[in-house]
Amino acid sequence: MRFYKIKALLKLGLQDLLKNANVLIYIILPIGFAFLYSSMDTMPKDFCFALCVLLSLAMVPVALMGTVIAEEKEKNTLRTLMLNDVKASEILIAKALICLIFVVINNILIYYICGLSLTNFLTYQLIGLFTGLAIIFFGAVVGLLAKNQMSAGLLSMPFMLLLMAPLFISMLESKVLTKLSSLLPTDAMMSLFTAISATKYTFKSVGIPIIVIASWFIISYILFNIVYKKVGLDN
Repeated sequence: MRFYKIKALLKLGLQDLLKNANVLIYIILPIGFAFLYSSMDTMPKDFCFALCVLLSLAMVPVALMGTVIAEEKEKNTLRTLMLNDVKASEILIAKALICLIFVVINNILIYYICGLSLTNFLTYQLIGLFTGLAIIFFGAVVGLLAKNQMSAGLLSMPFMLLLMAPLFISMLESKVLTKLSSLLPTDAMMSLFTAISATKYTFKSVGIPIIVIASWFIISYILFNIVYKKVGLDN
């Protein structure tokens, strides 16, 4: 693995991304919701942050990662790069780093927009980043399976809805659905935020959510490897 190539790919990828309006919407939308929800006096600051970060993590690691890979495939630039001694792993790492950069930027901006104190800033950011890492391989799977940007958008939708499920399930007040929702990484992330804001540190409130997020990281990584071996990056 050659880090100078990853650095070059990262720089090029960022330049291309900032020119793509379709991709930027995934980044801007959660920030827009943060401004909207923070203006509501009835919305608790911690919940505002957790809600907007959930939206960000449902969009950026999945839809953004899938779209940027599909865009390269659509333009046939991936094959050109690979023919010019660029490894598939270097391309994927560069794309993943781009997505993680925007995950971090979004989480920081949302934190300040929602008006939280700096007390739990680093802890909240690490949880958001950890959860983003657990999800990002799903975005890579979408990019590998998609033939173009349009199909990437369609393929990412089920993943996005699944990750957003805790928002809708909390309104239904169903015990069965709530238990199923607790198995999602985004639900586990929100549980960690709640535990920290309430300073309630138990195995149930902290340990189990961490195990859930770590399990999703392993599951998504395994799924990515299976799909990558079957599809490849240049197909």
